[in-house]
Amino acid sequence: MNKKIMLLLGGNKLNYGIYSKFKKLNYLVYVIDWNKEPQIKGDKHYQIDVKDADAIVEALKKDNILDKVVFVYTSIDLAVKSVAKINETIGLATITPEGLKYSSSKSMMTKKWDNDGLLNRFSKKFINYDNEINNLNQQYKLIIKPDNSASSRGITIIAKNSSSDILQTAFNKAKDEASNNIVVVEEFVEGVEHTVEMLGDKYGNVSVYAISQKTHTKHAENNRIAVKLHYNSEPIELQNKIAQFAIKCYKSLNFSSSFGHLEVILKEDGTLSPVEIGARSSGFIASDLVDIASGADYISDLIKVQNGAKIKEGLHPQTQKSSLLFFYDFPENLEVKNKSNFLKFLDNSIISRYFDRANIEKGNIFKKIDNDNARLGYEILEGPRDIMTKEYINEKEKEMIKFIFGEV
Repeated sequence: MNKKIMLLLGGNKLNYGIYSKFKKLNYLVYVIDWNKEPQIKGDKHYQIDVKDADAIVEALKKDNILDKVVFVYTSIDLAVKSVAKINETIGLATITPEGLKYSSSKSMMTKKWDNDGLLNRFSKKFINYDNEINNLNQQYKLIIKPDNSASSRGITIIAKNSSSDILQTAFNKAKDEASNNIVVVEEFVEGVEHTVEMLGDKYGNVSVYAISQKTHTKHAENNRIAVKLHYNSEPIELQNKIAQFAIKCYKSLNFSSSFGHLEVILKEDGTLSPVEIGARSSGFIASDLVDIASGADYISDLIKVQNGAKIKEGLHPQTQKSSLLFFYDFPENLEVKNKSNFLKFLDNSIISRYFDRANIEKGNIFKKIDNDNARLGYEILEGPRDIMTKEYINEKEKEMIKFIFGEV
């Protein structure tokens, strides 16, 4: 066997673009996933926890294929340590130990940002519920979340002056999802949230490849679940402002030779406040959406960086295209009257690279969602920047919902 091997840590269907990209390059794709039947099996499936780097390395050594592995990918924050360990084992440049430490803890990253003057909001960690949380809620609308978790689980937004019972329930929900038993309690900041996709090399250079405006569902119970990530949709002046701030956040945590996926809020007063950062990217974002916006090959550039290449600092030049990770997001307790899909309502210049429309079946009734994995399907959209605007997408989504459910 002479083919190169790419390891995919996590067989979630949203990684299909990654799988497809490497298959087109004639790689073997081996999937690490603790599920017996992952949504993506690849050419070979190892039923191993993605967090267990030692077990992964031993399995590859046992099969005498470790020297064939040339790239490791994950979209799971809790698997980043495994990626770093495997990269180190096979001789690739990877994130610094300090960066790895910060990437695995929301409380540690926010404390470092606060020390460096980047945070712009209140944030504090708790191991046990404390009356201080009640006092904080008298001053702030809060968001309570696990220190380390995935897929938007365990998060609750709490209105100001809520009862102790509500606060305690939210705290327990977050702690149940945190593998380190730490809960983060923060001021809930109002504003427009953006995501920033970065790549840093080992020489201290950081490039911002794409920036999205993020939209959250209105059909969740006090949680923040993204249903739209719209790339290259903001004015270039704003993208430059966000990019320069994002680079400071990346460097503050001493990330290197790694992707950086930053969530950041543009507050009403024009200042920026970082939410959290992962030393990874996510599925279709890394495989397609960033490439559409930047005109680059995001993953290929990471591979070059891991083999010692330098990159250019700053915002990567953007194309005249926009890209959109669009999740179907339906009102609860309404019955589907007409089977359809979003693409049917869009201009012919807009295409969908990948989609999941399985839930849009006549007679289906949808409930509130409570985490990322409960979302109802998606479109990976590409179109001209001057046509596929935020306003256009919102208008067409309303038309689609009216048609699917009848007049709403």
